[in-house]
Amino acid sequence: FIRSNVHTYLRTHVRSSVRSFVHTYVSTYVHSFVRSFVRTYVHLFVRSFVLSFVRSF
Repeated sequence: FIRSNVHTYLRTHVRSSVRSFVHTYVSTYVHSFVRSFVRTYVHLFVRSFVLSFVRSF
């Protein structure tokens, strides 16, 4: 009885900890990916804007 209880507790605990770990990892990865994507996009946008601005002169 106690063994099965411990087994259930461990399984639940491990599952929740793994879920939180995966959540943290995925959120960090997505955050860094979005940041790099936004940086690249803004860089391209600013460059094209500056080029068109310079051309208009």
